[in-house]
Amino acid sequence: MRKRCPAWIPMLGVLGLLWAALPAPATAAPVFFSGVPCLGTVGNTGCSTPRFGTIINFDELFTNIPLPPAQYAALGVVSMTNSDPLFPLLTAPGSQSQFNAVGTGPDDRWAMNAIFQLAGPTDRVGIGIADSSDPLHPASNFIDAYDVHGNVTTHAQAADLVIGGITVPNNYSGFTDSSYEIVALGVRCSFCQVDDLQFDPVPEPSSLLLLGAGLPLAMLWLRSRRAS
Repeated sequence: MRKRCPAWIPMLGVLGLLWAALPAPATAAPVFFSGVPCLGTVGNTGCSTPRFGTIINFDELFTNIPLPPAQYAALGVVSMTNSDPLFPLLTAPGSQSQFNAVGTGPDDRWAMNAIFQLAGPTDRVGIGIADSSDPLHPASNFIDAYDVHGNVTTHAQAADLVIGGITVPNNYSGFTDSSYEIVALGVRCSFCQVDDLQFDPVPEPSSLLLLGAGLPLAMLWLRSRRAS
């Protein structure tokens, strides 16, 4: 008597196809978080806080050179650019993880409007910002989360770190998004540098997982049928 393939095995594949065809549910905007930056440390053992995913600290590069936009494409950052082409991003001595940070240089008073574009969507991204402690040149720091369409979905002011009632001209800020819709991080600041960019890797789409679940089970069933 011929054995029939259990109906639930191919149904896993059908469920995967139906899942992929469903419209994306409405999702909330990315949520801002504030952490603790590395302060004068060599490397990133134990910092920044929170510490997660892939981290880029720019420290393997020479100091005071232009930063190539695709320098870290192999790590998942496909583009790093400043909005003003007259003042491209460059490496400079930094106050967070040693020895480099990224700025635009003294010629434009270290004003930055940069975008760090990722290779794919992520659920978490963060960056350290070091700014001016000079009361005559107060700093303002803002970060933006971009979606796949290039739209700003959330923006927030990144306030400086306060330790024991004393303001330290450094911060670590970013966004989390459980829907994995962050594809770029924007930084707008004055008299500032950035350092220790980090982001979570992109997970496998759930639809692919559902589709893949039915195939090995079906193959196991066929193998047991032939053996019998």
